[in-house]
Amino acid sequence: MLVKLSVALKGRSVFGIPKSLYFPKPPKAVRYIYIIAAVAFIGILLLTFQDYEEKLNSAWLNYDEAVNESRKTGKMLFIFISSPTCPICRDFREFLSQDEMIARISEKYLPVYIKDPAYSPVPVTSFPTFCIGYPENYDCFHSPSKDMLLKRLGVT
Repeated sequence: MLVKLSVALKGRSVFGIPKSLYFPKPPKAVRYIYIIAAVAFIGILLLTFQDYEEKLNSAWLNYDEAVNESRKTGKMLFIFISSPTCPICRDFREFLSQDEMIARISEKYLPVYIKDPAYSPVPVTSFPTFCIGYPENYDCFHSPSKDMLLKRLGVT
């Protein structure tokens, strides 16, 4: 039925309104502008999130490696849970990636960096979140400053 109706109306008006008025075809120039705008938007999104690529010193372990190492050595984990869009997290990343800080933290803890809260072993409500302890028994906290973090870790 619908096929017959669409064939019957092909090129004709419906209720006296020409088909071109309710399905206007934009000019070619406008279509090209839409395409260019869409490509530019996608490019900007990709470049924006590329800036948040998070890298820390190679001394930082992933969670699974650190849990295995903790079970072997008996060392506690220090977990830094970040978010790509958190400006405070970026400051802490820069601070904690310094060689001196890594050495001080590594004496007492196995440092673990989790860049996406979706992969966190603990529930996260705000950023940055820090946890210390043994697997399945973490004490998580938030630190407003770098000095308070070092004091809480006992590595001042």
